[in-house]
Amino acid sequence: MKKIIFVFVLAILLSGCKRESDHPRIYITNNKKVAFIEKLNKNEWARLSYDAIKLKVDTYVDRHISDPEWIISRMQMYWDTHYERVYVKGNAFSHGTGRAPVPTVKFAGHRDPATDYARPSLEDIQPFMDEKGMYLQNMKKEGQPWEWVHPSKTGRMIGEINDQIMGLAADAAFLYWYTGDEKYAVFASDIFITYVRGMHYRREPFALEDYGNSHLMGLATFEVILDAVIPSLAICYDFLYSYLKRKNEDFEMITSVFKRFADQEIMYGVPDNNWNIFQARFVTYLALALESDSYYKDGKGRQYYINEIMNHTTIRQFALKEAVVDIFDQETGMWPESATYSMGVCKDMLDIITLIDNAENNRMLDTFGILKKVVPATVEYLFPNGRVTAFGDAKYVPLSSPTFEMMISLYRKYGENDNEKELTQVLKKMMEEGVYDRNNNRSMFALFFYVDELMDIQPMEITYDHLTSNLFYAPNVSWLIQRNGKDRENGMALTLVGAYGNHAHANGISLEMYAKGLMLAPESSFGISYGTRDNQEYYARFPSHNTVIVDGISDYSMMRSNYPYTLLSCYPEHADKDPLTGGITFARVALTEPKTNARQERLTSIVRTGEASGYVVDIFRSARNDGKDKKHEYFYHNIGQDLDVMNATGQKLVLSPTNELSSTSGDMRGYDYFKNKKAVSYVQDFMTRFNIRLEKKDDVFVDMWMKGYPGRTLFSAEAPKSNALVKGSIPDELVDKSLPTLIVRQTGEAWDRPFVSVFCPYASTEERSVKSVDYFGERHDFTGLIVKSDRRTDYIFNSTGAGESITYRDMKFRGDYAIIGENGNEPVLFFLGNGTLLRKGNWNIEAQDSTVNVAMNKEGENWTLDIGSAVNVTISSNAHPQVIDMAETSKKIDLNTQPDGTFTIKLAKGRYQLKSIEN
Repeated sequence: MKKIIFVFVLAILLSGCKRESDHPRIYITNNKKVAFIEKLNKNEWARLSYDAIKLKVDTYVDRHISDPEWIISRMQMYWDTHYERVYVKGNAFSHGTGRAPVPTVKFAGHRDPATDYARPSLEDIQPFMDEKGMYLQNMKKEGQPWEWVHPSKTGRMIGEINDQIMGLAADAAFLYWYTGDEKYAVFASDIFITYVRGMHYRREPFALEDYGNSHLMGLATFEVILDAVIPSLAICYDFLYSYLKRKNEDFEMITSVFKRFADQEIMYGVPDNNWNIFQARFVTYLALALESDSYYKDGKGRQYYINEIMNHTTIRQFALKEAVVDIFDQETGMWPESATYSMGVCKDMLDIITLIDNAENNRMLDTFGILKKVVPATVEYLFPNGRVTAFGDAKYVPLSSPTFEMMISLYRKYGENDNEKELTQVLKKMMEEGVYDRNNNRSMFALFFYVDELMDIQPMEITYDHLTSNLFYAPNVSWLIQRNGKDRENGMALTLVGAYGNHAHANGISLEMYAKGLMLAPESSFGISYGTRDNQEYYARFPSHNTVIVDGISDYSMMRSNYPYTLLSCYPEHADKDPLTGGITFARVALTEPKTNARQERLTSIVRTGEASGYVVDIFRSARNDGKDKKHEYFYHNIGQDLDVMNATGQKLVLSPTNELSSTSGDMRGYDYFKNKKAVSYVQDFMTRFNIRLEKKDDVFVDMWMKGYPGRTLFSAEAPKSNALVKGSIPDELVDKSLPTLIVRQTGEAWDRPFVSVFCPYASTEERSVKSVDYFGERHDFTGLIVKSDRRTDYIFNSTGAGESITYRDMKFRGDYAIIGENGNEPVLFFLGNGTLLRKGNWNIEAQDSTVNVAMNKEGENWTLDIGSAVNVTISSNAHPQVIDMAETSKKIDLNTQPDGTFTIKLAKGRYQLKSIEN
């Protein structure tokens, strides 16, 4: 009897090891179905999303009832050849061998997406394409004929077509779960089983000869991160599970394919950039589709694969718990890649967290707490028009709405109301600007994970401003942004871009400039693709950027670059969000250009002349350390139709066609991409006007003044279009248009003869605020400018001489950068950047210990002061002044009266107000 009981208990235990859990479970479980139905009924956006999914799928599902072969024949399979093994050579598919008992899944044609052929719609795909290749439309030939072509010429479209069809299957599987209508199950399972069976009988791709990128390949494509079929496979299986069980499908085959995909994602790829996160996201979907570890003989189930991505570091896959801590900058929250790729990492990490948290309810977000800093930090990428910076391979796109939606959902789930509000302000600003519409969500993911209704936000709180700084510096990507005003039309912004991290370009110290609601001086992103000639020679190289090229050859590695600049000084401090005193920002950076071993230094500054006006100062020094300088060339690309080069009084100069600026002259090949090149030798001060004619708003002009030097040649040219300027980022008439470009050549060195520029953007309905620009000072380490505006005259000082004083008229300066603004002969503005002394007449600012940033601005009869560290201030005033500490307004600070009638005061770091009080 005891033996019988023992056997019975053992049988129960063993059966428990093999117990299946319920499906679906990745997005939802059956016990939440009633609540989900209620969500669709109560929320318009959710109902619209559901209706859109259903409408997209129904056409294909209904056809499948009468013609079940139609959608299957569009799948990209080896219908005739049944290849068991596929071979690649370099980045291209070569051939296949062996013969499986069933059609197997086609491998991608090429790693690079670039192709002469258009990807056909499902309706235009030739059924059962295999031995003859693919029948495609050649977009490069006259008449755009359809022709048979080898898969190696088709880019990535093979995988993309299968991804599209499997996406339809996943949507249909969801509709089967929701409606119970088996027509959806039949459609989905036919596609699913055809693909899974075909992959089951095909082995992993094999590289011929020496293929350096063989460690990147997925099962279906040349890169594990391009095996985008995985989420759809997992979701299709999850919603279709009960139907597949009823049809007695081969679950061992299905799970074998899932595990092969997961193992491939873990064994191959790149561990220390965005690939790591993309791969982990794919594995998460597969893991959640699998049963518990105990269900499988090899012990590799849901827990095993989750542990692999979370805790186990291998040569190709870093544990997420390590990678997120080690790779995100813990101070700034920045990921070390260009903006759009960084935002993709945030989105995919939140996919992973949301999915696992949904399954386990384990507050997974707390495990990756850095994301609470990371997601708000992405707002720092924005220009005032709500588009992100486009350094490196990025583009001028909005923020990632899914990222904010997922964080809001997690905060709602765990009651973190303040954090939820902070991000809801941003998301509603995106909706207000028209770059995001909840009613246009078409993803199944959104249906299940976005909150029903967003938190109510007061209209005045719908903004980006609470998360954008006046100056933000991200050293792990060598990127800095200055903002001077955050209003879309009147805000001004500059970025300085080095080359550090992934998806970076060889660009030296590059510049982006924004004003008048437009990205005036853009970056250009990548070419047709990363590997195409236009990218390798132009887009990812110096000539496409707003930078300085030495001897026509400045260059270094792109994509994964390690050439950051050094931030020497700036104002205001990093991440400062207080109102600017005096309307001034600046940054000074330095870089050694490795190809020519040239030292380069760039100072940029935004100076306000009014709420809707201002100008930009750009001083770029460059010289080879070995003294063998041939030439230095300043490149500036601006949007618009054309440019006019003029003398200092505004008379147009005559430029003549030239064959210079080309590889035949010894320059790098990127120079060959400029068209309509014209030149003139001109050593005097000059102006350039960039003309931006717009159809639906006022025309905009950018006037640029530059100091002349002996040995100067001025060039105008047409640069290739900026691929960063996507539709919606600028007016339609400027999309895909060439960029008017000014190139200024300095023969010999350009350190003692730097490129000294002032830019003034203005609309055609406005008076130009800058009236004239003059220059003073002849020292090799100093540059002085006099900028006369409609508001005041600014005397601008810039020195590279450490600790040396500069005197001009009744003014004295010692530091990196300074501005003294006069109205008549009365000072109305003092700014000292990283300096120790600034003086005009009896007014004096002097650091007590180290260098300091000081801003003093007169507003009416009073002054506002922003003091970076301890200073002594001397004030010339006819009335007795009073100083108020703005942090403690009841506190009055005593001044010392001097025999000459001036007043002196010692001030610590802080913000103050100086009031004149009559005796």
